[in-house]
Amino acid sequence: MSEGLASPVGLVTQSPLAFALILVGLYWGVKILRTPDASRPPRASYWIPWLGSALEMGKDPDGFFSNMTKLHGPVFTVKALGQEMVYVTSPSLISTVYRDSQNFDFTSIRVEMGYKVFQLREHISSAPYMVDTYMGQLHNLLLPSNIHPIVEAYTASAHDSLLSMISSMDGASGALKTFIIPSAYRAACHAGFGRDFPAEKSYPFFKAFDDDFHLIGAGLPKFLLSKPLKAWDELVDVIENYVKEQDEKREDLNQFLAAGLDGYRRGEWTSRDTATVLACQLWALQANAIFTAYWLLAILLQQPEGLDPIVAELDAARRQWQAAHPSKPLGPAFFETVATSSKSLPLLSSAIQETLRVTTSTFSPRRVVNPVQLGGYQLLPGDRVICVTRLTHLDDDIHPHAREFDMRRYLQTPRATKDGKPVANHSMPFGGGTSMCEGRHFALAELRVFLAILLTYATIDIDEGCMTRPEFALERMGLGVMHPKGDMDVVLRKRRL
Repeated sequence: MSEGLASPVGLVTQSPLAFALILVGLYWGVKILRTPDASRPPRASYWIPWLGSALEMGKDPDGFFSNMTKLHGPVFTVKALGQEMVYVTSPSLISTVYRDSQNFDFTSIRVEMGYKVFQLREHISSAPYMVDTYMGQLHNLLLPSNIHPIVEAYTASAHDSLLSMISSMDGASGALKTFIIPSAYRAACHAGFGRDFPAEKSYPFFKAFDDDFHLIGAGLPKFLLSKPLKAWDELVDVIENYVKEQDEKREDLNQFLAAGLDGYRRGEWTSRDTATVLACQLWALQANAIFTAYWLLAILLQQPEGLDPIVAELDAARRQWQAAHPSKPLGPAFFETVATSSKSLPLLSSAIQETLRVTTSTFSPRRVVNPVQLGGYQLLPGDRVICVTRLTHLDDDIHPHAREFDMRRYLQTPRATKDGKPVANHSMPFGGGTSMCEGRHFALAELRVFLAILLTYATIDIDEGCMTRPEFALERMGLGVMHPKGDMDVVLRKRRL
């Protein structure tokens, strides 16, 4: 062998850096020389193999997807953390994906999330009982005509929790989260699993898991996820103990809990399987609605009008109800009445819709199962497609002054257009198609209930000494309502009605 040419093994052992540079050079040489396939979606450029565009996308997701759309059009491929995805940013093409469940499949992705993210046993996640029976039960329970029992349970718990919190914290200053999260979490737990559910005991485990949910969803190795996975196991432990206690009851069970226990009693699931399934439902109940309430308050408190217009609407509705029910004390019955219909509190409902528009970052995933054309490009079986709904929410053509928060934007149904054409799906905070959040009707009702109770019984003002303001936690892009990064101190006072 020539002395001027080192062997590959020698190069690795004597100069690993040089060897790595050669590999990178070869990689980019092949990449540059390879002719792009014009029939396939264009690819976002990147410099670091495997990592791809992850850093750029994570630093400024809105800017990244906006720039990629301007550069490549509304269909393009992005490589990040070793995975290649086809992203779709046009509302019309997103609608095409949502409508075509034959070519764009969500069921297999839902099953995969069940065992990869929520630790369900794989055969449980894909079994006919789960897909056909249990999911069908959940669907029926969450229909608008069937959600009254869960709204009633939520209202009763939220009313008790908030009244207790307001009385004990009257005049106190503290982080906004401390006035929102505990009561909202507790009420959703009781609505989903019954008044006996140990919400306070479960919350630390839920929070530890949810705080790192985006890392689990990104598919990081399990040795990097020991904290959230341990917390998930502990949350499931709490629920499993509760399941065993509740199984002894045969009547008066919460409907959602009964649906889970049905699988246990039929022998389809073990107690651990049942607890894991219910833990998934707990996460779905909690992950987004709590922070929608938080953001509505945080955003409006920073605007000139503040919360005054919504409080005035609530007061008018309360006085009207009290005039019609002079013998009834103000309580859960009033809040159920005004919260079950958006027509009762149009401004509050509009503000909730606007909060969802501004704060949600929803990625709707699909797997291509048949060769199909989308936006002029060929997609092949196995391709992963991600519908990016947030870009539509921030489009000034569709929503004039889209970056501004306008609590009155949805008082009338917007007549959204793009390039002179109507945009039907101009607001997609809950996704769409087969993956649209089935709990959306309950979520909107619980938000109206929670905010109506809070703002009827208490005033909230920014603490004059607080200089900090919350920002969006961009690392949770694609997972629904973005969590706040940081917080703000507020002063809570009990209203004298």
